[in-house]
Amino acid sequence: MKGEQCQRLLWFADRKQLPESSLMEQHRFSQGPIFEKYVKQLYPKGTELGDLDFNENIEKTKELVKGKKLIFEAGFKVEELFIRADILEPNGEGWNLYEIKASSDNPKDIKKKWAKYVPDLAFQKYVIEKYGLKIKKCFVLLLNHEYTKNGEIDSKELVKKYDVTEQVELIDGIEENAQKYLETIKEEDEPPITISVNCNKPYECSLKAHCWGTLPTNNVLHLTNWRQYWKFFHSGIIDMKDIPKEEKLNSKDENIKKAHLGCEVVVDKESVKHFMNTLKFPLYHFDFETFDTAVPIYDKSKPYQKIPFQYSLHIQHEDGKLEHFEYLADGKEDPRIKLLEQLKGEIDGKGSVVVFNKSFENGVFKKLAEDFPEHAEWINKVLGRIIDLAVPFQNFHYYCPTQKGKYSIKKVLPAITGKGYDNLEINNGGDASILYYNSHIANKEEVNDKLRQNMLNYCGLDTEAMVWIVDELKKLIK
Repeated sequence: MKGEQCQRLLWFADRKQLPESSLMEQHRFSQGPIFEKYVKQLYPKGTELGDLDFNENIEKTKELVKGKKLIFEAGFKVEELFIRADILEPNGEGWNLYEIKASSDNPKDIKKKWAKYVPDLAFQKYVIEKYGLKIKKCFVLLLNHEYTKNGEIDSKELVKKYDVTEQVELIDGIEENAQKYLETIKEEDEPPITISVNCNKPYECSLKAHCWGTLPTNNVLHLTNWRQYWKFFHSGIIDMKDIPKEEKLNSKDENIKKAHLGCEVVVDKESVKHFMNTLKFPLYHFDFETFDTAVPIYDKSKPYQKIPFQYSLHIQHEDGKLEHFEYLADGKEDPRIKLLEQLKGEIDGKGSVVVFNKSFENGVFKKLAEDFPEHAEWINKVLGRIIDLAVPFQNFHYYCPTQKGKYSIKKVLPAITGKGYDNLEINNGGDASILYYNSHIANKEEVNDKLRQNMLNYCGLDTEAMVWIVDELKKLIK
C-alpha cells in the first residue's frame, strides 16, 4: 500500500527510516488490536496465530488450512510475496477473506475507505490464490458508526460486515506492481522526490514535510484552489512569480500571491471591520480538548466520538478586564457531566462565545446536547452565540506569508502577534489529547501535577491567544 502511494515512501519504509510516528498516530494504531478483540468474539472457533514468529506462523497456517480451520493471522509466503490475513474462513471448497479495520463505517466517507482497504485485500487474495487456495468472498469489518454503548460492549452491534468481493475483483495490475515495488525495495539509491496529489492520498505521507520542504518559499502549493495549483505545478509553474498575469485567481489566492510576492501582510480592513462588528462583549473565548477511541468506553457514546475532558474560558470585558476559568477531568469517571455542570455556571448572560474553527466546538456541543438532553436548552443557547474567530483568516482577509497558506491558530497567532506555542511542554492538541488518554484513562503513563499543569497551560494559551488576536484585529481597523 505504501508503494501504491509513493515508491519513495516504500523505499524508506522498508529500511525503517521513516520519521517517528506522532502520539496521535500511535494512538490510532493502538485502537486496532482493541477492536480486533471484539471482532474475534464473533468467531469463537478461530485459531490465533498472530503471536507466532514468521516461520512458525507459516507452518501452522499450512496445518490449519489442511484441516479447514478458521484462522486469525494466517501467513502465506509465495516466492518473494508474503501476507498475513486478519481472518481466513473456510467456505465449502474455498475460503472467505476478511480485513479488520478500526475505522467507522460512516457513509460520508465510505468510498474513500474502499480506496484504502480494497487494494490491500486484492493483494492478499492474489498471494493466497497463488499459494493454491480459492478465495470466494472478501469482506471488510468496520465499526458501526451508529452503535451507542449502553453497558457491556455488544460485539454483534459494534461490528459491521461489508462484502467487497466485486470491488476486489476490479483491482488489476497486482502482479506487475508487486514486481515493480520489489525492484524499488532492492534499489541501492533512494527514489527521486515526486510531489503529487498522492502526497495526501490515501493518507498524508510521512515524508511530505521533507519533500515539500525542497520547494521554493513562494510555491504555488500554498494557494487554496487545489485543482488550479496542481494544474500550475504539473505544467512546471512552481513559484507564484511565474503564474501568468492573465491567469485569474480567486480572491483568497490573490491575497496569498500578493503577500508572498510583496513580502508583506495583506489586510482587507473593511472585511475585518465587518467581522469585528459581529462581536458582542463580553467575549467568552472558549476551547475544548477531547479524546476519542475506536470502541466507546462510556455509556451514551459512539465509536470515535469526541469526548471533552478539558476546557479553557477567558472572558474579555469591553473595559479590558479579563477573567479565566478552566476544567480538567480527573479521569475517574465520564468527564462530560461535571464539565457541563461547571461550564453552565461560567458561560451565562449575553455576549459572543468566541471559538477558533467552530465546526469542532459546535460538533462537541451538539453531541453533548444529544447525549444529555437535560442540558440541551442551555447548550442550544450557547450554540446560537458562537462566533468563529477563524473567519477573517479562512477568508484570507488577513494573511501573512509566514502562514504558508494555512489559517490554523498555530499559524495565525505568531503571524499577527509574534507569540507562539514553542515554549510549552505540550504545544498541540493531538499531544494533549493522547497524553490525557494514556495517563488518565489507559494508565500507560503516570498522572502527576506537572503533566496536569502542562495540559492546563496548553489549553489556557488557546483561549488567551484568541484574546490577543482580537486585540490585534481591533488595532488594524482603527
